[in-house]
Amino acid sequence: MMKELWKSLADGKEVRRTLIQIKEQLRGEKAVLQRDTLISLCGGDYSVLTDLLCAEDAKVRKNAALVIGELRVPKLMEAVWEAYRREETRFVRGAYLTALKSFDYTGLLPELKSSLDELAKQPVNDENRRHLQEEKLLLRELLGTKETAKPHVYRGEGLLSVIALTTNRNHKHAVLERLGNLKKKEFNAGVMVQTRFPAALFEIRCFEEMFFVLPKVRQVSAEPAEAAKMLAAGGIAEYLAERHEENGRPFFFRIEVRGSMPLEKRGLFLQRLAAALEERTGGRLANAVSGYEAELRLVESSGGGYNVLLKLFTLGDFRFAYRQQAVSSGMRPSNAALCMALAGGEGFFTPEASVLDPFCGAGTMLIERAKYGKVKEMFGLDILGEAVEAARSNTMLAGCRANYVRRDFFTFTREQGFDEVVTDMPFTVSGQPDKQRELDLLYRRFFERIPGLLRDNGRLLLYTHDRAFVRACAAPAFRILREFEISMKEKSYLILLVKI
Repeated sequence: MMKELWKSLADGKEVRRTLIQIKEQLRGEKAVLQRDTLISLCGGDYSVLTDLLCAEDAKVRKNAALVIGELRVPKLMEAVWEAYRREETRFVRGAYLTALKSFDYTGLLPELKSSLDELAKQPVNDENRRHLQEEKLLLRELLGTKETAKPHVYRGEGLLSVIALTTNRNHKHAVLERLGNLKKKEFNAGVMVQTRFPAALFEIRCFEEMFFVLPKVRQVSAEPAEAAKMLAAGGIAEYLAERHEENGRPFFFRIEVRGSMPLEKRGLFLQRLAAALEERTGGRLANAVSGYEAELRLVESSGGGYNVLLKLFTLGDFRFAYRQQAVSSGMRPSNAALCMALAGGEGFFTPEASVLDPFCGAGTMLIERAKYGKVKEMFGLDILGEAVEAARSNTMLAGCRANYVRRDFFTFTREQGFDEVVTDMPFTVSGQPDKQRELDLLYRRFFERIPGLLRDNGRLLLYTHDRAFVRACAAPAFRILREFEISMKEKSYLILLVKI
């Protein structure tokens, strides 16, 4: 097909449509083969494509640039750059920058920086806002990939800050009780706390995310221009500057919207808000697709506007940095940490325990058990080799020790019993009768097998999506001590049992 398309292009037939079809072929399943075929067809002469960078039709110029980028032939970079420099149609300019990503454009860095500086001086209006913003983002991405400029360094320790910690909504108390004498209160998504030392809050493992609350602007309009005006007037740029070491660069940010806004409207809203915020802050804030230092989280409020939260990536959250590898069904580390906090609050754990996870996955449950309190030894089993390797890697990065074995739990034996079993039980999507029957059988076999691996009065911690199976299978070997609903939506529970 590529031969026919190339002939059509060389003959000048339906040029725009043909370029689009060639581009699709170069981005399809057989992209490498199609690329090699097209390069061979060109025979070293790419003038058919480079001449189209001067075509009268702007969309032809745009698609020609994108095709050249997909070819990745080094000598074509100069033609792309020259076309970018002379291009006057705003919506086309981004295509040249996209194409440049395929080349080694290190020598163009000073000129790319100058182009970005010039864009910052251009007046913004409703007609050019979208494409100006797109071009700025692409230039920043190109510069960010090659430049080694230092990011901002957080220096906010010692300044009084209001922090919002998002938590499991059923168990905010697990975080509240770990905040000691700090001034704190609940809110709908978690806990608010005042502190001069936000970094110390990362010692608490069972909250989900940390956000700073801007003191002068808690809520903004749902209209982008007005929201940007409120954020700028509320001192967002000054707030960031106060908490960071000056380095002469803007603060790179992204925006995340949570709420009922339809996806087709969300993209335009984000573009307009980001562009307006850059303009309102005089370039002290700059929107970026990567390398961002702050996230502006807008959460829809009942009044129609958005509550404002600010996440600082300059203040690193390394609580779960160990989780470099995961398995598809693995639980979130913050949920595993919450399970340990809830169980620990019940006096459930055994000091210096010997611990088994029969379905260990990537090792998250065992790691969080070790982080909660000292253990004597830990064993993890899984039938998947990749899960065992992931668990070994994650556990090493976490600074913990555990023995992981690729083994079916139902064939595993050990003479010496364990003090505790902690695990995230396998589950299936509801509404699949065959799978549910398989799961029922698994739970029955599990409760037949597990008593032989636990010492007398041994403890069993289960994170499960099938509470009914646990209730049906626990007796006579186990007594349920406590149940905690973790998520009504996901139908997940933490169930604590003791061997009797």
